[in-house]
Amino acid sequence: MTTLRVLVLAVAVSSLAAACGGEGERVDPGGAAARFDAERSFADLRDQVALGPRSSGSPGSRREIALIASRLRAAGVRSVVVQRPLPNVVATIPGRSPGTVVIGAHHDTKAGIPGFAGANDGASGVAVLLELARVLPQPYPGPSVTLAFFDGEEARGDRRFESDGMRGSRQFVRLARKGGRRGTPALRSIRALYLLDMVGDCDLALPREANSEGDLYSRLEGEPFGGEAAPVLDDHVPFLEAGVPAVAVIDFAYGPGPPPGAWWHTPADSLDKVCPASLGLVGRAVVGALGTL
Repeated sequence: MTTLRVLVLAVAVSSLAAACGGEGERVDPGGAAARFDAERSFADLRDQVALGPRSSGSPGSRREIALIASRLRAAGVRSVVVQRPLPNVVATIPGRSPGTVVIGAHHDTKAGIPGFAGANDGASGVAVLLELARVLPQPYPGPSVTLAFFDGEEARGDRRFESDGMRGSRQFVRLARKGGRRGTPALRSIRALYLLDMVGDCDLALPREANSEGDLYSRLEGEPFGGEAAPVLDDHVPFLEAGVPAVAVIDFAYGPGPPPGAWWHTPADSLDKVCPASLGLVGRAVVGALGTL
């Protein structure tokens, strides 16, 4: 996750309408929302933290990638691809309707911070995606669902985030622009992106980040959602730049003090600051939003 920046990106309402269609009756195929197990998701979070720091290219990162791929396959997902050169992990749940909805999270942690294991900033989004892989029906009755675990979200060293962050999501979009390769769907088929980042805070608040598409955000229901927040740079930006309607589901106020909060990018981003209930609220909200697309 990166510091607050002013970024003006417009996504045409007509483009969203064409991609997503009008909002219809909310459905929960297979009772996926009810079956989302917050404690099981939290166990995935805890197991990631136990790996220690997981910066891009590190031994911890390689263990994280193996964990993600193993649990996706155990969930019954048949299409699991580890991309190169940046090892994004991409898993697709095929759908019965045209198009694809991407749900993303980054799996790397910021390097150079001793003791930083990223319980919230990294592990929380991954944990929600892994539980979604278990509970979403296969095949999915709507559009396909692509779970994208991005590497290289964090900028390296003191490099500027604008030029060195979001490397994995930029790779994903480049492959999509080329018609879809290495597990990435073709750009023309991607109807929307929901990006999950820093979603485990026990004091969870998820206002609409200013660059995020309003109609997609409005489909997220539950206690943490509502209000507006300043724009941030995150892995949704390459999608917005490519014309894909996207939402960053992010709590960028982590700990005391002004955003991003005192615990962000510090060893205080630890297990005692994150809660299973928050993962459950986010997971069930995403299932509900999928049921409207």
